[in-house]
Parts: sequence; C-alpha cells; structure tokens
Amino acid sequence: MSTLNLGIVAHVDAGKTTLTERLLFETGVTTQIGRVDHGDTITDADALERQRGITIRSTVVAFTIGDLRVNLIDTPGHSDFVAEVERAVAVLDGAVLVVSAVEGVQAQTRVLIRILERLEIPFLIFVNKIDRIGATSDKTLAAIREALTGDAVALTWPTDIGSRSAKVTRCHGADFLDALGERLAEYDDQVLRQYVDEVLPLGEPEALTVLERLTADGTMHPVYFGSALIGIGIAEVIEGVRRYLPATEVSGDEPLHAVVFKIERGPAGRRVAFARLHAGNLTARDHVVYHHRTPAGTLIESEGRATSIDTFTSGTATAAAPAHAGEIAKIVGLPGIEIGDQLGVWEPAKGGRYFAPPGLEAVVRARDPADRSALFESLRQLSEQDPLIDARLDGVDQELTVSLYGEVQKEVLAARLAREFGVDAEFLPTRTIYVERVAGVGEALEQVPTQNATLGLRVEPGQVGSGIDYQLAVERGWLLPSFHTAIEETVPVTLEKGLFGWRVTDCVVTLIQSRYCAPTPPAGYFRWLTSVVLREALQVAGTTVCAPVSEFEVEMPAGSLRRVLQQLHAAGATPQAPDMRTTRCRVTGSIPTDQVHPFEQRLPGLTQGEGIFFFRPAGYQPVQHPPPRR
Repeated sequence: MSTLNLGIVAHVDAGKTTLTERLLFETGVTTQIGRVDHGDTITDADALERQRGITIRSTVVAFTIGDLRVNLIDTPGHSDFVAEVERAVAVLDGAVLVVSAVEGVQAQTRVLIRILERLEIPFLIFVNKIDRIGATSDKTLAAIREALTGDAVALTWPTDIGSRSAKVTRCHGADFLDALGERLAEYDDQVLRQYVDEVLPLGEPEALTVLERLTADGTMHPVYFGSALIGIGIAEVIEGVRRYLPATEVSGDEPLHAVVFKIERGPAGRRVAFARLHAGNLTARDHVVYHHRTPAGTLIESEGRATSIDTFTSGTATAAAPAHAGEIAKIVGLPGIEIGDQLGVWEPAKGGRYFAPPGLEAVVRARDPADRSALFESLRQLSEQDPLIDARLDGVDQELTVSLYGEVQKEVLAARLAREFGVDAEFLPTRTIYVERVAGVGEALEQVPTQNATLGLRVEPGQVGSGIDYQLAVERGWLLPSFHTAIEETVPVTLEKGLFGWRVTDCVVTLIQSRYCAPTPPAGYFRWLTSVVLREALQVAGTTVCAPVSEFEVEMPAGSLRRVLQQLHAAGATPQAPDMRTTRCRVTGSIPTDQVHPFEQRLPGLTQGEGIFFFRPAGYQPVQHPPPRR
C-alpha cells in the first residue's frame, strides 16, 4: 500500500477542520462529523488551540482511499510557529488549501499560498461553503488566480450557488477542454506547439495527464467547489487528492533514511519520536544509527535500539507494526533523540533549514520565586518539542531566557506553562538577538606557566550560515586524544560570547600549533589555553555585530501603497519595486526583525484592514549604527 502525507491549510473559519472531519467520515474513520465547538474533533482538539483559533502543534491522523494510505498532518499557519511548519516540510507530499466561497481569498489565505509556493508543496484548492448566502464562484476563482504565482483550473462547478439546493457538477465538454488547453499551453511547450501548429486539440484524458504533471511541479492547481458541512463535492476532492497529489515514489530496498519532525512525551514520560521514512524499513528491536547536528555544525553519530515502532492505521490510532518508506512512525527507545535528527544514512540536503533561527529573545521569570526550578524543567521539556526556543540560563545573573519568533509565540508559551505544568510565569519585554561575525584574520599563541603545554589558534571568517568550522593544521598525533577533545569542546563554548558579548558564528578556527612535554599536563590545561588563545585571536581579527533581518511580503489595496512604503522606510526596511495588479499590489523586501511586530500592528490602519503581511527570518546583516553590547 502506497502512502501520501497530506496537509490541509486554510484561513480561520474557512472550514479546514470541517473538511478534515468530513474526509475522516467519508473514508470510514469516524461515524459522525466532529465539531470544534462541541469538543469532539479529531484534530484541533487541544483547548489552547480552540481558544486561540490557531494550530500550535502538528498532529497526524490517517485514513485510506482505496489502496492509498493518507497521513493527514495538521500544521500551523501563523508565522510565529514557522519552525513547526518547517518540520512538516520533511513530511508533506502535498496539500489542500481551503477557501470560503463567501469570504473569498482572505489575508491568511494569501499567507498560506506564499508558504506552500515557497516550500514547493503541490496543492489543490477546495472552495467551501457554496451553500451559504453570499457565496460566489466566478469572483472567488478570479481572486484565487490573482493570488497565485501559477494558475488554477476549476474541475467542478457549482449550480444554485448561495442556496441550500447548491450542487456541483464535473467540468467537461468542448468549452471546458478549450479553456483548459489555453491555460495548459501557457506552461507546457508541447501543448503550446499543438496550438501553434493547429494540431487536433487535446482530448480530456491527455489534458488531465498534463494537468497532473503541472500540479506536481507547483505550476497549476486544480480547484473543486463544495460544502464540507453537508458533504457536497467531497467525493471529487477525494478523487483529486488521489490523482493530483500522488504519493512520493520510494523504495523499501534502499538503506534506512528517516527524519524526526516531532517529539512528544508518552504516558510514562518516555520520549516518543515522530519520523517520516524517506527510504528503507524500520522494525521494533532494530539497531539504529542516528545523526544529530549541533548548533556549531558538528555532526554527532549515536546508536540505539528501537524498543517499539508504531504506524498510523485509522484516525489517531496506531498499531505496533514495521514502518516502510513513505510512512510516519512513532519510535520509542532511542536515547537523546531530537527534532531534526536523521536515522540511518545522513543526507545533507535533508539537514538544511528553510528558515533562520529566531532573532528575538525574552527573559522568563516565575511569579513565585519558589517555582524557578519547576519553570526551568518545564521549559526544558518544551524545548524538546521546539528546540529553537533554546531555553537556557543566560548572563551574569543566570536568567532563564528563551528564543522567539514573535509575540504570539510568547503568549502561547506562557499559556502552556500554566496549563500543562502549573507554573505561572511572566515574560519580560522582547529584545533582539544579535550575533558577531569575524571581521579579519587573527592568530595567537600561549604557553601555560609550567611550560609543558603550548597552543596556537587562527580564527578567520567563514561562509555565511556555516556556523563554526574547527580544523587542524597540525598532525593529530602531536597531542593526546583527550587534549584534542578538550580543545574541540572549548572552542564553541568560548565563542558563545564575542567581543561585544554576542555569540560568534560563521567562522573557521584552526589549530596551528600544539605541543606538550613532561610532566604530562592535564586536559584542563588545554581547555584554559583554548579559551585564552581564542579570545586573543578574536581581539586581533575583530568582529562585526550583525542584527537579524526578515524577508517580507505585504499585499494591500493599490491606494494604500504610498502610506505603506513610507512606514516601511521609517522602519528601516529595504523594499523592492512594487508588483502592481488590477486592484491590489504586492511589495517584497527585507526588514529588521525587531521592526516586524510594530509594522504588523500599524498595517491595518494603513490599509483599512485589507493589508496582509507575511515574513520569514532571513539571517543577519551588519548593524549600521554603533554596535550594541550584550
């Protein structure tokens, strides 16, 4: 049985949960349509998610379409939880975007389209609520096409739209084929040649085969109309999922390769890893090699035995069974496994990141000082589920600090601490996380007072995004293995605080001289030498303080362009030339991350509530003002 890993995404109230519940009902997983307000849905059942109206953590439910098993992964759409979206990228084969036929394309709809396009996830579109008063078809389809980078083609069409007697019919006939052929010709050279050469037009089977290929590469998007609440058009959506979002072709004969995208704690407190198998098989009691990349870029290989393997069967239910390529497995028994780890072979392409790490941070304090230890333990467990919050003790006062993407994430963390761990915590105002990059080349050499240990290091700039690269310019045999370990472990620790107090990154540290003599020194001598010598080399090289920046897209009515551009420039943004459309325009560019939230708050007033703003972290750039100290 082949497997498709599917995401369903939508603007709030467009009907994502209702469609999910309808799919589970139509495929026999449930016997009734669950509703959020009744508290009986399979997904989005968490009280905090229902309260805020957003998905916070990804969930997995399963159903089957014939001989196709579908794992439906419910993922967040809010930009503050972009790390959760990123983790789902390793899982999704395709998606269904839900649009309301009444409200049409809304702000979050456009944001989700940008995310799906940017991450190259093929998707089809379900236009929901055709039975509601005010529903439109032509207007909604036109808005969808305007929002897409590619194009959309309706494969079903509603009749009696906007009434309880609304129905859908499949699009067919000569007029449909002519219109479809014209749209396909814009993206397919073979179809275009047939039109230019006046060859006989495509038949329906051939045209839909071309549509399959263009949907898979993200150029075209099939559109289906219907009503998830009363079940209109759902059969066509199910058929479209099967045909236009095919499962990834993988082989179980290849070596194991899987990526961990989620961590939970089981009832007994055991760590449970959710992993997507890209190749190979995994069985309980298998001996597994898994790889973890540290923040400094070092690849660590570990080994363990998977004590249990479960795969999804129906709904949220799982069964103890071997996992095969394409499936999602729940794994217990691998000590210390973390999100982002790869099982089996290591593939560098799967170890990359689509988004930069958080550029903001906040100090967290327990309102009751007696809860400080409990707060730290709670944040440690939350860090397992979201490693990028990076809960840590920071500064001279050892304050509890977490990294953040935005204000909503901070509010959710506070609510989770109270709800799940019983800890009442307060977050201090958000502040920017800067980094330091090495400006030049610096070398230093030192000897311990007893003269039986000598060390020389060179530090120089590395490629942007490379982290810390430690290299040897001397024979490894000149030092004992324990001395090498002491040096390698001390380098990233020392670089946690640069000349201005910020973490130093994207540099190459090279061991250029090393020597020891009798009496044999302890490894601690080389830890001390590494710290001292590396600080001296940094002083010689100098560092540049860099601030986090974000790429942004803002869409707005054309009449709001001047006001929006003025505010962007005032925020220190660098906008590109606007993309003007019929009634709306789009501006892209970069903006300092600490200005994202203030600009987002001003946007509704600048655009009469019709502007949408999407951003994603995009690394760091040198500050243009005097370097701030930590």
